[in-house]
Amino acid sequence: MAFWFLIEPCIYKMIRVSRAKSAANRNEEVLTPARTSTRQLLQPIDEFFLFLVFLSVGLKERDLAHRFTIHQSTVSRIIAKWTNFLATVLGSQCIWLTREEVQAYLPEEFKDFSDTQMILDCTELRCQTPSSPLLQSEMYSSYKSHCTMKALVGIAPHGPVTFISNLYAGSVSDKELFKQSGIAEKLTEDMAVMVDKGFLITDCCKCKVYCPPFLSKQKQMPAYQVKETQAIARLRVHVERVIMRIKQNKLFDSIITMSHVYNINQLFAVACMLSNYQNTALVKKMG
Repeated sequence: MAFWFLIEPCIYKMIRVSRAKSAANRNEEVLTPARTSTRQLLQPIDEFFLFLVFLSVGLKERDLAHRFTIHQSTVSRIIAKWTNFLATVLGSQCIWLTREEVQAYLPEEFKDFSDTQMILDCTELRCQTPSSPLLQSEMYSSYKSHCTMKALVGIAPHGPVTFISNLYAGSVSDKELFKQSGIAEKLTEDMAVMVDKGFLITDCCKCKVYCPPFLSKQKQMPAYQVKETQAIARLRVHVERVIMRIKQNKLFDSIITMSHVYNINQLFAVACMLSNYQNTALVKKMG
């Protein structure tokens, strides 16, 4: 309920705008609050609950229409309305943290990597196979053996999501996604990012990159590199936990249908930003 109380002041503005647009589309006068209240099929908090059920449980619109005893087209409008609303409200809050803000909440576990600004990782969402052969080849992911959409997610060392890219075709490489996402412009020379060994981005960003080294077949990894690699692996697990938390929303754990591709960027961004309001920090602050 705490999150509901946080967004509640903005909700009634959304309702007034929605009613005004609806009335304009019907070439009718905007109804007064007293008259419109009797026409509301669901209260705002129930619409919000419906949206969360759609996101977290992944129920189909027809199923939601039956459960909430409303028409399926109404379900579609509610989902679209709340997707736009939450993307606007949550998106208006700057999730990017300054270097000073990250340092203020730096966990003890990062003391040997104290300049880390964020941990980066890519995630893929399976989607319905498009009919176009060209799109099929662009969206096919050899890693998932399926058509996917791919996003770059960054978290601060203490856990909150601080960067979300748009979704790209599943065939894009991690490096190319990093370049297209625009995050490189945000990273300065006094910052560092922590990535997996598949992230070959040292030549396309100004910041330091903590990345496990590739092991050559002819060489044995030195002891100091073994220790550093193990430390990075332990710390990188935090971004994997955040992504797993986001993907606990069943909408993203199932195959995304073409009917939701048009607003999937907003839905994914909303899910990522909502994760910042869930549970507690993944790791504790230093001191």
